[in-house]
Amino acid sequence: MARRSLTGDETPHYPDTPQGHPITMRITLYFLISTLCEIGWATGLKVADSPLEWALTVLLVIISLSLVTQIAKTLPASTTYAIFVGLGTVGTVVADLLFFDLEFQWSTLGFVVLMLIGIIVLKTAPSAPGDKQPRASATPQTTLSE
Repeated sequence: MARRSLTGDETPHYPDTPQGHPITMRITLYFLISTLCEIGWATGLKVADSPLEWALTVLLVIISLSLVTQIAKTLPASTTYAIFVGLGTVGTVVADLLFFDLEFQWSTLGFVVLMLIGIIVLKTAPSAPGDKQPRASATPQTTLSE
C-alpha cells in the first residue's frame, strides 16, 4: 500500500501553496498540535510520578511524532525537523519560565529569539531550484531495452 502525503498524493512533494490554502493550514495546525504535545511530554518527563501521568506522557510522544511524520511526507524532512524541534524547545523554555520558576536570563531570551528567527527564515525562504525536480524512488526502476 502506497503512503499518502497531506495532499493525498502517493508520492511526497514540496507544494508551493499560497497562504490560507487548506494544505498550508493543515500543516500549520499539525505543527501547532505537535508542538503543544512536545511541550507536554517534555514537561511530563520532569513531573510524571504515577502510571497515569507516565501513560499520558507516552501518549503525547506518540501524538507528537505521528503528526511530525505526517508533515514530513509533505515538507522536506530537514525543514520539518528544524521547525518541530525549534518550536518545542522555545515552548519548553517558556513552560519552564512560567510553571517551574526557571530563573530568567537575558542570554536565554536572546537564544530563544535567535531560534525563532531561524525558524521563520526557514519557513519563509524560497525553495531552491533543485527542489522542483522529481525525487528519486527508493526502489530501482527498470526499463526495457530496445
